[in-house]
Amino acid sequence: MTLVDEPIDGNLPEGETTVNGDFLPEYASANDDNIARGLAAPTFSAPNQNSEIVTIEKNGNAKALIFLAHWCGYCQKEVPVVQQYVDLIGIPDGIDLIAVATSIDRARDNYPPHDWLANEGWTETQLYDLDKEIATAYGLNAFPYWVFLDKDLNVVARRTGNLPQDQVGQLLVALANQ
Repeated sequence: MTLVDEPIDGNLPEGETTVNGDFLPEYASANDDNIARGLAAPTFSAPNQNSEIVTIEKNGNAKALIFLAHWCGYCQKEVPVVQQYVDLIGIPDGIDLIAVATSIDRARDNYPPHDWLANEGWTETQLYDLDKEIATAYGLNAFPYWVFLDKDLNVVARRTGNLPQDQVGQLLVALANQ
């Protein structure tokens, strides 16, 4: 018999969010690769689900950031698709996959976001952008919002909306092969 984990406390993680460096321009849809590709992304620190401060900086790994809103129907569809990919295929070596919970609203569905991610079985890093500072710095204007960064933290690609599992996989593999 397997015991179900106790629910996570409904309070949000605590900790200061910091962003350093130039902000990226707002996401520009189909033209975004012409606008953002190659730009240096800002580094940042934010609390994880356990209120531990995690810093996103150059560490030799590329980064795949997925910005999520707990109340967003598209995000609610995206998380299980991505987690299934992680469970079946795994993340390529040299890639950090990081969920950034942002636009948090205690009056909306699936609050708090860490309970939602736990219920979806999310196994990768999750950070909390409590004041939308990181989302703003990364040019977010739609959900879910993906930002793929090379090991030097330069933008390789940005995408919004639900990405098919094979496209997520292709982007992760391409990132690993840079």
